[in-house]
Amino acid sequence: MNIKKPMPVLVAVVFCCSLMACKSKDVPETYSWTGTVSAPQEYPMEVYRGAIIAEGFTYGFDAIWGTQNTGWGSQGGTMTTAVEKKAVPYQLEFTWYSLVERTFYTGKWDLDKHTIKRLLDEGFIDQDTHKKDTYRTFIVGLAPQGRVVLWLSGAGNQKEVGAFQAQVATLTKESAYSNAQYMFKDGYADRMLNDPAYKTFSPQTRQKIQTQGYPAPGIYGAYREKYSWRPVVVLQEGEWLDFGWRAYNGEQENIFGKDLLDNPYEQRAIPTFCGFYWRNGNSRYGVWIDAFDEKEIFEVFQKLGKQKDIDLLVKVDAQNTRVSLALRSGTQEFPIGKATVRLSRKIE
Repeated sequence: MNIKKPMPVLVAVVFCCSLMACKSKDVPETYSWTGTVSAPQEYPMEVYRGAIIAEGFTYGFDAIWGTQNTGWGSQGGTMTTAVEKKAVPYQLEFTWYSLVERTFYTGKWDLDKHTIKRLLDEGFIDQDTHKKDTYRTFIVGLAPQGRVVLWLSGAGNQKEVGAFQAQVATLTKESAYSNAQYMFKDGYADRMLNDPAYKTFSPQTRQKIQTQGYPAPGIYGAYREKYSWRPVVVLQEGEWLDFGWRAYNGEQENIFGKDLLDNPYEQRAIPTFCGFYWRNGNSRYGVWIDAFDEKEIFEVFQKLGKQKDIDLLVKVDAQNTRVSLALRSGTQEFPIGKATVRLSRKIE
């Protein structure tokens, strides 16, 4: 089940800051890629300045990106570039303002070029087209306490390619460039966070903050913890066709065809969303676990632990009207009862 989402586009052009700089004798292999920003829905971040840096090209960020809180691992807008093909980036730098914390963060980090190049070269088979595709977007994730994660994203697949720690930065209105001085106005953060007219939060997110408070800032580190697990679908009759999921750490994966038949255990973060299709005769059906209860799913994974192979077990009745969920390892099986589940009627 391909769970890719449409990506908004900002109408602007990012120009190369150092076009053809440091030109080497060996021309590096180039790829079509762009960049964007992600932040938790509850923790809006204001972009001050940043860059994804490759040989001969810099993809820049500044205050034009504005406030970002599309959700952890979810893409914000992107900008077109004057250069279509770029080398593999080797460095990331970023400075931003965390509105909830009223704090600026900054940092500069080297990237794992070998891992990034391998993923770009390997790519994946697009489930919709059944053709080889590859990753095309770098997503810079900004979280509380200066946490930064970099993902590589493309057509229903998303991989973490770096995690970093930024430092608190001391910036003033006097030192800020002109387009960013609005961040230093008295009461700016309070207005963005508390005045519904600014629509910083969706009504659902605002209600969640009011009733539950902000998520613990350290949770975005806990989301990166991985377990050895795989999905297992049990049908009364019919054929399981695919399985797609998004994890709390922002990674995303779809398995189908040979990968679904092999279905090995792999080190993966805990899923926050899952979905799949199955077929009985000429009819197709769908099941979507729209959301797990975070406390429940983390507790059940932790009960089984990181040393065991775990099945995420989904049992569907013959009429496709009821689903039961559990985590299983050997003879141990723990039910999952608080997830939000949808089932489709027959899809002809």
